[in-house]
Parts: sequence; structure tokens; C-alpha cells
Amino acid sequence: MKKLSRSFIAILLVFTILFSANSTMAFAISEQRCNPIYTVSNVFGGIIDGLIKLLGVLTPTPDYPTVEEYFAADSANFYEGTEIFIDSAVAGAKWSLGFGKESIVPNNLRDGSKKYYTGGYFTQKVNGVFDDQRAIAIALNDGSGRGTTIFASIDGIGVANADVRAVRSAVVQKLKANGIDSDINAININATHCHTVIDTQGIGLDLLPKIFRSFFGGAKRSMDTEFLDVMIDRTSDAIVEAYTNMETGKLFYFETAGIGKDEENGLYLEDEYPYLVNKRYYTEGYQHVFACFKFVPDNEASAATVFTNIGAHPTVVDESTTLLSADFPAFMEEKINGAGMNFMFIQGAQAPVSVNKWADMPEVINNEVDTKIAVNPVAEDYKTAILLGYEYARLVLEAQNNAKEIEPILNVKMTEYTVRLETGLFGYGATEGFIGTTTVKDSDSKTGYSIVTEAGYIEIGKDIVLLTAPGEIVPQLIYGNAVSAEDSYRGTEWTYEATASLVPEEKTVLVMGLCNDAIGYILPDNDYAHFITDMIWDADGADKLYGPYHRHYEEMLSAGSSSGSVTVSILNELVKSENP
Repeated sequence: MKKLSRSFIAILLVFTILFSANSTMAFAISEQRCNPIYTVSNVFGGIIDGLIKLLGVLTPTPDYPTVEEYFAADSANFYEGTEIFIDSAVAGAKWSLGFGKESIVPNNLRDGSKKYYTGGYFTQKVNGVFDDQRAIAIALNDGSGRGTTIFASIDGIGVANADVRAVRSAVVQKLKANGIDSDINAININATHCHTVIDTQGIGLDLLPKIFRSFFGGAKRSMDTEFLDVMIDRTSDAIVEAYTNMETGKLFYFETAGIGKDEENGLYLEDEYPYLVNKRYYTEGYQHVFACFKFVPDNEASAATVFTNIGAHPTVVDESTTLLSADFPAFMEEKINGAGMNFMFIQGAQAPVSVNKWADMPEVINNEVDTKIAVNPVAEDYKTAILLGYEYARLVLEAQNNAKEIEPILNVKMTEYTVRLETGLFGYGATEGFIGTTTVKDSDSKTGYSIVTEAGYIEIGKDIVLLTAPGEIVPQLIYGNAVSAEDSYRGTEWTYEATASLVPEEKTVLVMGLCNDAIGYILPDNDYAHFITDMIWDADGADKLYGPYHRHYEEMLSAGSSSGSVTVSILNELVKSENP
């Protein structure tokens, strides 16, 4: 099938190249880009965008407020963070942390009476459960009297802003129902980006029948709304549990050994563990250690809590599987729970960074997993995820000896901003109300619509900065080494400062990606192409016409070409406001 489609594309390419050679049509392409692929991409991309626009005309569009009306009103269920920032801990202050966890798997999947689409492989359905799909929450307070910040993690491809706000609303209602007037100053919800769990966003095969039904006034949300209700209810339960279970203790920070060795491209050669691969940019500038926090309660009878952060796609469970699995984070949790500690995984700046499923494992890990499979042969289908999860947990557990105590300082600043929607799969879903975005009318956007999303700047202690980004952001935009003009699709420079470069050198900069929204890939504007470019460049024989293949798959799931510059500008403003 793939070969046939490539042959068809090749025929269309030849026809289009011949046509375009005598055409007087003008395309918005840099003068540096005379390669036929740019003309071909514009032609086919224009056709696809035209069809999507036609589909948008046929689909009933909700009546959104204008961007001006939205920002003139009070934002419902949005938290700004701490009112003031502090530079040192309040006298006598101590950290307090609470932990909460709930399964968000519906009962009708556990008993096999209903199948659900997964969120990463379009046509895949699961009819049972191998491990679990969870909502995990941590409530953190620095004892300064400025409130409690919530960090939550949901096993899923992404969680839209409207659903994040629904969770926040449910938390407030449940606390009030229990007679609790909370001091929560922020609720930040991150998606782990697991693919083989129930779809938490709605960009999958289920979208097609929902589009058809919408022509006749049917259901609009493309994800399963029965599951959506469960996800909101149980995630808010986990947050309430964390908030009501807070206790005092000490907070520590440590990092694992590096795991990002890339032999082929000569990167991180000092590292021992070749467990990461960057599929789009073979440059330095992404996180290659697990950043780890450990909370040790004053009460020795209470369990410690570990939460880790790294940017890497959990995509090692094969799409042919039929049992739900939260991929390697689930098996990290299994091992760390086995060591007597709570665990939460926080997804980082992942973009095209994935785990290397072909990496060699230490013999001790291989033997342990082989023993597990011997007892439960079904685990064979999940072997790679188990191997990686166990190995990553081993690295975390071994690195605890390097932990350094963090002074109780927690500063949080959150902001809302808009990203202009462009024609495409994500833009269509957002405009027509299928995927839970906070959408507004915007006369400055080419499509007439933008989405309201969130970003944040958080200080944990004196030496750690945590940035929140609402999608799968390219890590080089944060850490530096963004794509050059020569290597970029548009042949222009990326002119924005790397966000981490604006933070004092002595501070560690981390990213909580897919946080409070899921606006897709956040890419550098200068390397943004129509997603059809990926198919064309990957066609048989394309390299002879166009040169080495340049990946552009990510554009299929992106709000648009300006999401990179807008998001980085917002993050840079947040950093500068607290680091003048």
C-alpha cells in the first residue's frame, strides 16, 4: 500500500513539475528555495487546504466570542499563580506536599463490554487493560502563605484547554462540597503523551463520524464523551486527594546519568545510555537526563514521593496491541512504587524526541523482564516498554544519592495568549469545536479564528526554573541551536533568543510540555512546511530530485506556522519579567 501511494505521488509530482515550469503562478517561497519540491508542496497543499475550507463551510461552526471580548471578561477557571515572588524562604517555612492518584479507565473497558479508540494511532482500538491509565496529582506549598500549586499528570495524547478548565472547576466544587475553601493559586495539568491509552483529545478515526453527524446537528466533541466525563471526574478526585493529604517535609533535586547518546551523529558521546533519538533535528539542545524531585515527609511512616521530568515520546508499545498501556512511564511507576515511593512522570519539551526502542539493555534488566514474561506471556507485546521503564527507574533510583535539598521557595506566574489558527487538520478541529480548544474569533488571523492558550514561568527553590508550554515544543527553541536558515524549509533565520539563555547560568531550566492545553507541535516558523511536504519528500526517488529527506510530519498536527514564535515570545517575556 505504501509503495502504491508513493508511486501515485511520484506521478503527480512529475505532472506538477512539468505544469509549474510553464506556469505564471506565484508562490510565497524564499528566493533561496528554487527546488521543485516547494512548488509541488504549494500546489498540493493548496488543494488540500481548499478541501478543508470547503468542509469547514459545510460544518456548523460554534458562535465564539471575539478575542477582544474574551480578554475584556474574567477568564473562567484560569489561575495566575502567586501574587508576589519571593527571593528567599520565609522564616521557619517548610515544604508541604500531597499526593493523589486515580485510574481514569472506564469500567466498561475493564470488563470488555466496550472498545475505545487510542489517541496516537488513528485506527487502533483497545478492548481491555494491560497496566492502567491514570491521573496523578501533587499539591505543593512552600509555607510562605501565598497558596498551593497543583501539578497533575494524565496518561494521554494531550488534554485540551477547555477540559483542563473543566477539571479545575470540578476541583473547586468538590472542595467546597467538603467545606474546604482552598488556597490553590495554580492547577497545571500535563499529558504524558502516551499513545496506547484511550484518546484524551479527539484527533483520530472517531473524528470522521462525528464530522458527519455534525452536519445534522449531532455531537460535536470528537473524543468519546463518556470517557471525557470519567477523565474530568477522576482527575479532579486525584487533585482533591493530593490537596487534602498534604504534609510537611523536605524537597530534594537530582539528575540521572545522561541517556541521549547518538553514535551516528556524534552527540553526547560522554554518555553511556543511548536511549533517546531526535527524529527531526540532529543537533544538541534537548534534555538528555531525567530531572528528578524527591519529597521526604517528616512523618517517617509516610511514603516519599518522586516526580521526574524529561522530553521523550512514550511510543514503544506497538499499535497492533489491543490492551491499554501507558507505555514506559507505567513501568517506571511500577518499579519506583516497588521501592516504597509514590511516582509521577512529567512530560517535557519532546517535539520529535523519542525513546530509542532498539537500545541495548543491561543484562540484569533483560533477565528481570524475561522472568516477568515467563509468568505472564501477554507481557511479550509490551516488552520494550517494560524494559525501558525498568531501566529508567533504575537510573532514577541509583541517582538519589546525588540529591540536594531545595529551599522552600515556589514562585508561579501564568499567562494567557492567543495562537492564530491556520488551515489544516488541527485548525479545522479547533475552529469547528471538535477538540476542546478555547477558540475565539480573530480578525488578524487568516482563518478568522485563534485559540486562547496558556504558558507559565515557575521557580522551585533558588536554582530551578520550570517553564510550561501548551504543546509539543521543539526543545531547541528553549535550549538553543534552533534550525539554521540553510537547513530550514523556508530558508530564513530563526531570530528569537533561546529562552534558557535568558535565565541566569547557575539555574537549571526544565520544561513541562503539553501543559494546560494540547495545541500540537510548536515548531520554528522558518522550518514550517505544509504536511504534504513530508509525503512528497519521502516518496520513492524523491531524493534524486530534491536532495536528502527533511522530515515535516509534525506540521500535520500543529496549530500553525506562528505557534513557535508566539509561544517563545511569551515565554521569553515571562522569563525577562522575573530576571531583569
